[in-house]
Amino acid sequence: MAKLTDRACAVTKTDPSKDIFLGDGAGLWLRIRPGGARVWIIDYVVQGQRRKISIGNYDPKGGNSQDHNALLDGGLLSLAQARYIAAEWKQYRRAGRDPGAEWEARKEAERAQREAEAAQPTVAEAAKRFFQTNIAGKRSAHHIQYRLDRITDSSLGVKRIRDVTRKDVIAFIEATAVGQREGKTAKLLAGEILIVAKRLWRYAEAREWVTQSNIETLQRKDFDAAYKPRSVRLRIDELAELWNALNDPQRCKSDPVTVAAIKIVILTGQRETEVAGAAWTEFDLDSGLWYLPAERTKMERAHVVHLAPQAIAVLRGMVPLTGKSLYVFESPLRPKHPIWGRALNNALSTMFQRKQLLKVTPCHIHDLRRSLVSGLPDLGFAAHIGHKIANHRLQGVFAIYNVAEYMEERKAALHAWAARIEALAQAGNVIHLSKRVA
Repeated sequence: MAKLTDRACAVTKTDPSKDIFLGDGAGLWLRIRPGGARVWIIDYVVQGQRRKISIGNYDPKGGNSQDHNALLDGGLLSLAQARYIAAEWKQYRRAGRDPGAEWEARKEAERAQREAEAAQPTVAEAAKRFFQTNIAGKRSAHHIQYRLDRITDSSLGVKRIRDVTRKDVIAFIEATAVGQREGKTAKLLAGEILIVAKRLWRYAEAREWVTQSNIETLQRKDFDAAYKPRSVRLRIDELAELWNALNDPQRCKSDPVTVAAIKIVILTGQRETEVAGAAWTEFDLDSGLWYLPAERTKMERAHVVHLAPQAIAVLRGMVPLTGKSLYVFESPLRPKHPIWGRALNNALSTMFQRKQLLKVTPCHIHDLRRSLVSGLPDLGFAAHIGHKIANHRLQGVFAIYNVAEYMEERKAALHAWAARIEALAQAGNVIHLSKRVA
């Protein structure tokens, strides 16, 4: 068989009705298709079966590599390069190997590897799937989304989660823990982000995006970001002083909706978000009851709150303002939306900053809830009554054997609580807490 030349490879005319095969020896052929494509083929027999493998297209210059596999992967081969591969494959066949099968297996393995690489999510992609699968729809979704956003908006977000090192995460947490303005606990935020990051990495480990979470052993204390539980509790006379300030336009500049919401927190001990998002349909003012649905409580457990006459008076006072709205405490700035829960704390903080609460221990809005739970025993009620009012889960044997709801005791406790605050407020010779509801 005459050897091929570059000229023959380049200028041999096509046949519009059939393929033309030009042989070169060692099983190497140039196949010229009717449409003009010129494809290198190696034809050989292995284990009694004939195989014809296309190894690339003819190109006078060929590929830019001298490596066997790189030339095959490049797909463009000169005559000399095609001969080189044909000679290599002949040696493989003499050794009992099937070079075409080996090449196809390698290509399949590389394709699978590329697909596996493409399936490996970035931190941002993993966070999105984690949120949609495990977090969306929960009451904590907004807070967790904020912390996930801090992670994904950083340099970590664009990295594949399997490639993020422990050092990367440590550097990010340390950077988060500094730089916020005075008075803001950046370290606390860094600790909260670490907890969310660990949940994300566990989610990734369960889906084999990472072999093992490399941040599981990190702890908040490693960054001086350990959570320090608040213990502020206002005395009942301090609550009366706060109430008087809420009733005084000179001391409290907040809008009436926010003021009323703070009052309900004081009188019922419920969470600020539960109060802020309350709908009129949850209340039976004639019976003095507030029915909190499970989906609006932190414990995801339906809860009944007894309303003292003073609380009913506050709510009835809201009817002219929001009675036609879905929400009792509709936002003055965003119609058809409730006020933001944090707005209550902002209003309280403003009064402290303006030095309008000099006789009150500096506190947050959530401390008012703790003050009720802690203060009821001083009025003669058992400690567990306050926890039932707050919709806490009882601890120890109480949680196992005591399933009583103590409705009458809860009602008596909240009535006594409101009456005591009213009496102390009136004793101060200031604006009355409220008018009694007949």
